[in-house]
Amino acid sequence: MRHSRSLATVPLILSLALSSLAWTPWGAIYESARDERSVGDQAADKKISLSIKTDLADKDSKLALKVHVYCFLKHVYLVGAIDDQPFRAFAVKTAKGVEGVKKVTSYFKPETDTTADDLELSAKVRADLIANGDLSSTQIEQEVMNGEVVLLGMVRSQADAALAVKVAKGVKGVRKVTSFLIPPR
Repeated sequence: MRHSRSLATVPLILSLALSSLAWTPWGAIYESARDERSVGDQAADKKISLSIKTDLADKDSKLALKVHVYCFLKHVYLVGAIDDQPFRAFAVKTAKGVEGVKKVTSYFKPETDTTADDLELSAKVRADLIANGDLSSTQIEQEVMNGEVVLLGMVRSQADAALAVKVAKGVKGVRKVTSFLIPPR
């Protein structure tokens, strides 16, 4: 039974992996236009997150893959399932040391072996966020670790943030939702 389930998730995993490779200039323009941040803020945030990712990879490329770096309005979010406490501390220290960073929030969980289940759950959450007609979900990022969903990004309003949390909580299999969604200031 487990073997057939694993085979069933292979197409899902492949489609998720390939979708991240399908960058086009038109997609970048669309994403930039839909973002609640100014183009200058987007560029500054991208520079910060790339600097952090580079420093983490220079320290330990395998552990760096377990830490996902997000930056919104110079507020850095480090999210991941990683047991290595010294690397967690290094990631936070590194993020705090990058020029322009105003604040660092870390959300680390212990490593688990639920990767396929989490990918499947992530796809379901993403589909439900997109399907909700009252929600502009194009700028909502998500991480799923052992059935716990972390929502990150810029949203149009506090009502959108609350709706995104409600939608994610409504997905079967979601154990907990943590929101780092930022409405306009």
